[in-house]
Amino acid sequence: MVIKPLLIPAVLAAFLLGSAGAPADSYRCGRKLIRTGDEVSKLIEVCGQPRRKDSGKQTLVVDGRLRQVKVQRWHYRMGSRRLERVVMLYRGKVAAIEVAPR
Repeated sequence: MVIKPLLIPAVLAAFLLGSAGAPADSYRCGRKLIRTGDEVSKLIEVCGQPRRKDSGKQTLVVDGRLRQVKVQRWHYRMGSRRLERVVMLYRGKVAAIEVAPR
């Protein structure tokens, strides 16, 4: 198998960045899904209260442009053998979902 030279740096970068939080656009709570764009009320209804809350700056696409904005981070872990998910909220909606680093 021949790997194109441009593909090697991309694969290497993906491997090295894999230890950081990995983005996701949905998160399963039981049998229901939470997706980016969902309201906070739906998040609470489907997943309940988070294990932990904090806030900070996050780079997100807002109005079609990358901007650094203040977000709330809600931390969920739905079982001892599952990875923690960090749900980022901006203006009352789910803005991003990441798998927390170990």
